[in-house]
Amino acid sequence: MNDTPHGEATVRSAAQMFRRGNGTPARPTGRIAGASPSYSMDSIWGMDKRYQVFVSSTFSDLVEERREVMQALLEMDCMPAGMELFPASNDDQWTLIKGVIEQSDYYLVILGGRYGSTTEEGISYTEKEYDYAVELGIPVMGFVISDPDSVAVGKTDKSDAAAAKLGEFRAKVQTRMTKDWKNAEDLGSKVTRGLVHLIKNNPRPGWVRGDQAMTPETRVKIAELEATIAKHEKQEAEQGSANAAQIDESFAHGQETVELSLVHKGYSTTHGNFEELGDLAYTWDEIIEVLGPFMIEEAPEPSLRRTFNNHLLSDIQQDPEGWTSDVFHESAEISDKAWGSIIVQLRALRLITTGTKKRTVSDRAVYWKLTPAGDDYLVALRAVPSTRSQPE
Repeated sequence: MNDTPHGEATVRSAAQMFRRGNGTPARPTGRIAGASPSYSMDSIWGMDKRYQVFVSSTFSDLVEERREVMQALLEMDCMPAGMELFPASNDDQWTLIKGVIEQSDYYLVILGGRYGSTTEEGISYTEKEYDYAVELGIPVMGFVISDPDSVAVGKTDKSDAAAAKLGEFRAKVQTRMTKDWKNAEDLGSKVTRGLVHLIKNNPRPGWVRGDQAMTPETRVKIAELEATIAKHEKQEAEQGSANAAQIDESFAHGQETVELSLVHKGYSTTHGNFEELGDLAYTWDEIIEVLGPFMIEEAPEPSLRRTFNNHLLSDIQQDPEGWTSDVFHESAEISDKAWGSIIVQLRALRLITTGTKKRTVSDRAVYWKLTPAGDDYLVALRAVPSTRSQPE
């Protein structure tokens, strides 16, 4: 952890474009490249899995050592993670650190000659990270410098209090699996051997590429499910086609009538501008005769409604009894309720269905089209039979 609170926080994590071995998506979206995996974990475990390893230590006194550790992890095909220039007083950064630790499979702590920056409670951030990893049950391993007295003066704590806390922290770490190290090169070698042992004895989910997250068994199960779904979809489509081939005569149809409410308005020489409510009765066959030809191909509902409004007005003009006469700029509009009843009834009869063609994003209209049964029904209503006698 950074013992100089003057930098910006940067997370080093190569868990990118990978998923947890248990199927949990990884947050990052890139992938570390450039490492030479001369010591590949694939050759050890026989699987394309990567482990995220959180590396914790003070920073400015262990720059070279951390570089060796990072290189060792990359050569093992592991994904190093850690905080490199951490503003010690920033609570938001601690929240970020906790998230990275929670995503890690293993935790390594490196102890040199400094205790490091401390929180308001007097505990160093390195120790705080260590305690959090232990609390989460993440497998941890410590790497403690073998001869603290050999550390250069510029890389040790200046106060006796900090040195005492470092001693206590070192003792805490040594209650778990630890290895001593002498220099940066020795540390890199110890990390490689120690981590192999830690992984072997403490299996973790790890991370795999998103396209390799499934086991062969899972792939087989998914293939079987897809085949079952396809079978059911085919059966439903066949049943739907059979149903679409005939209308449902359990609903009102044919010569049965329906009262449709509407608004008639315009300008009368007698009454001026006017608007009047009324009703007209139609058979269902009349309705399908009016609308059906426009739904042989998919038609937008607003256009169908205008077509029916024009038909209403034509009927009023042909039989104006009961309606205002001598009208200019005349129009008739079917009510929303009446129009909705028409749509629902024609659907219930299996005469129409919603359109399926792709539209532009700006086109939000509902489209309607005759079903095969609706098309047959319309032909029977509107087609003119031949008057010529059929040859015997």
